[in-house]
Amino acid sequence: MKKGLYTRAFLALLCAGTAGMTTSCSDDNYAPQPAPDTDAETSYVIAAQDDGTSYLITAPSLDEGTATVRGTGTEVLGGSYWVFKNQNYVFSLVYNKGGAGTGASYYLNAAGKPTERYLYEFNRITSYGTWGDKVVTVSTGDSKTTDADGNIAQALLFNYLDENTGGQTEGSIDAENFLGNGEKVTFAGLEEANGKLYTSVVPMGMSRYGIGQWPDMVTDTELVAKADGGSASSSYTAGTIPSTQYPDRAWVAIYSGSSFAEKPVIVSTDKIGFACGRHRSQYYQTIWAADNGDLYVFSPGYGRTFTSSADLKKVTGTKPSGAVRIRKGATEFDPDYYVNFEQIGTQHPVFRCWHISGAYFLLQLYSDGVEGMMQGKDAVTNELAVFDAEAKTVVPVTGLPSDLAGFGGEPYGENGAMYIAVTVTGGDKPAFYKIDAVTGHATKGLVIDAESVATAGKLTVRK
Repeated sequence: MKKGLYTRAFLALLCAGTAGMTTSCSDDNYAPQPAPDTDAETSYVIAAQDDGTSYLITAPSLDEGTATVRGTGTEVLGGSYWVFKNQNYVFSLVYNKGGAGTGASYYLNAAGKPTERYLYEFNRITSYGTWGDKVVTVSTGDSKTTDADGNIAQALLFNYLDENTGGQTEGSIDAENFLGNGEKVTFAGLEEANGKLYTSVVPMGMSRYGIGQWPDMVTDTELVAKADGGSASSSYTAGTIPSTQYPDRAWVAIYSGSSFAEKPVIVSTDKIGFACGRHRSQYYQTIWAADNGDLYVFSPGYGRTFTSSADLKKVTGTKPSGAVRIRKGATEFDPDYYVNFEQIGTQHPVFRCWHISGAYFLLQLYSDGVEGMMQGKDAVTNELAVFDAEAKTVVPVTGLPSDLAGFGGEPYGENGAMYIAVTVTGGDKPAFYKIDAVTGHATKGLVIDAESVATAGKLTVRK
């Protein structure tokens, strides 16, 4: 990162208020923006990286042409994730592994150039999303509550990043026994639909604090770790239950207000396992609303990866990768809807997924099936397919390059198609491919003169 970004970050910290609220010291008079004007000038904004530096660049189309970061791109904070908000801003969110997260927001100035607006610092990220005029980050971490033995209760930690004022508020709620089964939880993805917020609740076993408070929730004492073990995001300590005792059930929390402090409606099903994509400590969103307001909930069937060893017993799941549905306005899963992805299409489990349009969804699959999924962080996920949720059919995506190496971050949907950044193993530059929702055919579009591309979206030019 260049010196200028460090300087701006330092100035932003000098302007910070309390730990719970951060406001920007921007010296411009840029006013908060309303919802995008459909007649206003817009441009596609692409997040790319070259020679260790991250850039935002613009292009008039994602269907054709070439765009370059060299001499035209705006140097930005290198985001692990990019969130486009109401065509007003794009947020860069930096994971920073186990450390605190950092972020920034950008808009298009009157000249159509990406311009920094606000900088943020917040708790580490394991998931993220939007809620009203806020971008929200989520993680599970230590609370301020301890028991008599000094064991620390776990909490869900939130940061609300205001798109208009640059304000930042923090919040937390108990993660312990959230589902009434004694386990701590995390959230995976935030989906706004039907005037509500839906989030997948992922159980993560029992902490020392949880076992002390709810010992009757331990289903088998052999599940309690006798010694420290694991590594990185899979590490655990003695006296805990490191993985869930309920791998073959999914939960969704439904919020009707504007804060996680309220009590949600929680719905569950045993047709699928818990609903999230997973890579190391990151939990990817796999709950999405169709255009008619129905919510579709996807599960990779990760419970099958919880296998016992000589040192640690685990509850191993049996549920395959599947999808279920919550009808618009309902507070229960549709009893008549279920899809088993391992019986249709290429019969491979889902890794990640996104809504395209209507009831069509783009699926990123484990290329080597269940056996590949069992490889964890080394699994190959270079297969795409389109899922028609109403017809319950899966169509493999065709037209991708034969030397495909991988994909960027979040794809971008528009006019019944999905654009996704594709990299290859040869010398060609990364490019966006446009995937037709009905046919599943991919067509090469805009080429990016950079080493890698994360994502794209659309922003309105602010006159």
